[in-house]
Amino acid sequence: MFQRLVCSLSVLSLSIAAAQAAETVPLNTPRLKSIDNFRDVAGLTTAYTTANDGTMRGGVFYRSNALTPSAADLATLNGLGIKAVYDLRTPTEIAATPDTMLTGATYSNIDIIGGSTSGANVTNIAFHSAAEATAMMQDTNRDFVRNAGMRSEFNQLFNELAAVDGAALFHCTAGKDRTGWTAAVLQSIAGLDDATIMSNYLATNDYTAARIKATLAAMPPSMATIYGPLIGVEASYLQAGLDQVTAQYGTMDNYLKQGLGLSQETIYVLRGKMVFYNSLPGAADLAGNAAAGAQLLQQLQNSNLSGTYSAYNYYLQSAIDARSLGGVESTVGGQVHADAASYLLRQGAMIDQAAAPFTSGTDLKTGQYRLWSTALAGYLGTDGSSQASSSNEHSQGMMIGLTQRFSEQLSAHAGFGYSSGNVGGAGGEADTDLTFFSVGARFAPNGLERGLFVDADASAGYLDYESKRELGGGLGTAKGDSHGNLTGATLAVGYRVPVKGVTLEPSLGVRVSHVNLSGFQEKGSELALDVDGIHETRKSAVANLNASFAPVNLGAWQLVPGVQVGYEHVLGDTEVDSEGHLLGLDIEQQAAFDNRDQFTGGVNVMANLGPWSVGAEIGASGGGDSHGFNGGLKASYLF
Repeated sequence: MFQRLVCSLSVLSLSIAAAQAAETVPLNTPRLKSIDNFRDVAGLTTAYTTANDGTMRGGVFYRSNALTPSAADLATLNGLGIKAVYDLRTPTEIAATPDTMLTGATYSNIDIIGGSTSGANVTNIAFHSAAEATAMMQDTNRDFVRNAGMRSEFNQLFNELAAVDGAALFHCTAGKDRTGWTAAVLQSIAGLDDATIMSNYLATNDYTAARIKATLAAMPPSMATIYGPLIGVEASYLQAGLDQVTAQYGTMDNYLKQGLGLSQETIYVLRGKMVFYNSLPGAADLAGNAAAGAQLLQQLQNSNLSGTYSAYNYYLQSAIDARSLGGVESTVGGQVHADAASYLLRQGAMIDQAAAPFTSGTDLKTGQYRLWSTALAGYLGTDGSSQASSSNEHSQGMMIGLTQRFSEQLSAHAGFGYSSGNVGGAGGEADTDLTFFSVGARFAPNGLERGLFVDADASAGYLDYESKRELGGGLGTAKGDSHGNLTGATLAVGYRVPVKGVTLEPSLGVRVSHVNLSGFQEKGSELALDVDGIHETRKSAVANLNASFAPVNLGAWQLVPGVQVGYEHVLGDTEVDSEGHLLGLDIEQQAAFDNRDQFTGGVNVMANLGPWSVGAEIGASGGGDSHGFNGGLKASYLF
């Protein structure tokens, strides 16, 4: 039967090629006079649409009959960027009509039916009726499914089509049977509906109409009637193969995997080459960071990660099948970098809080010093919103300083410290290590003990930054490291007044913080970002009320309880962003924390024994979608 098939195909090599008028089509696929069945698998006049809002890409896979181009058509073919040609014919067919080689293209022979043929003329085929010829063509298509040898050759063909870097062309003698089945399988992988696949298959009759007519005209009428079914195609031919797939494997997917032995990854590579998805699952309902992430994932379809054996291609095709992006839309953009920058911009308040109990100098006499240390730890969580995923911040640090009272009106302090932070958000973590130095002073024209005062504080520090993002979806972990600096200053005006056993210190001021983080390149994932440097400034108005109560004697110890409440209002834009780049594409992400107003409150107690004092404090903070708590231990020595 295989020899009869080859003989039927040989008829086409003996036919007279008819001229085809060139058409202007969106796919820009040329119509070749000397290779009349040359066309793009992606469509005839326009690119086909596929399941899941996909559009087939032109210029990926071409199909044709034997490559015997005229000089003009050869020049056209050479201009299409075809990198590989797969000849599906037998050695006998190739010897009778060898291909013309294309410039820059490799040539491979994958003999689908196997064996050889004598190249006998169609008149030697022993058919007695058109029905016999039709039955043979149907049986041939069934053999594409049930014949183990053919399946092995198709396995090689589809694996090589997946691996080729560039456009590929496959063909047999007439470009209709072996080539037609190959095209139908590819289009099925792409997600075309059955009617479109069949319509494309039958287009051979239109493309080769002139040649079919001339070939039949050259035969005696009785022979033309019998052998006519061998020259063109009929729907029943392809349908016989498709029905065999259903009967033997149940689904086309099972045929691909069980029958042809193709891996899921190879199937996804072929689909990634052929199809661009105009929308991704669930993307229309996204906003903010997730929408930006989904857009990046969609745009990457036009990168060299798509249609290759890449983690990205496997992820995206899996997401299309699952109808879900699986959360990668939230992790891919690097929101954690914006979250970390937002966290760092609020570290100035932590430094002020750490030093606050000892910096005023109100408990010192002129010329006295207080050596002090403080340790703080805190947590702040921000709920997710439509714009950003939730984030959480853990911090701990220590500071050592010295305060001196220079006069009745003036005290000053200096200190250095270390703060370690961990920021988590959108599948990522960032570790920040800040080593800083702080200075400040208080001036009270009527004396530090009561009345009007002015506080001025400034800090600067060196920052080490490390990040790790678990992207999910099999895309690996993107890791980055950088460095930078953090500076800040606070200026406040207040009034200190004793009232019935309580000393109150209300104050109003402004705080400015600036973070400068160098840009860096993440590593460890195909979707690792080239992260821009982050240079952000935060300005805010602050209001605080500190209350310290009259000392309580407890044996030799003296306990001094206190309460503090605070309010901070951001001036200007509250949004903190990060920006990254991947393969020429940009993505911007917004930090989860974007509160304009933040409230704090806490209680503390100091225990004094002679020149020594120790203390502790606990507090809470909140505002908008954020909530947190903190605590600290303090110790000092007066001399």
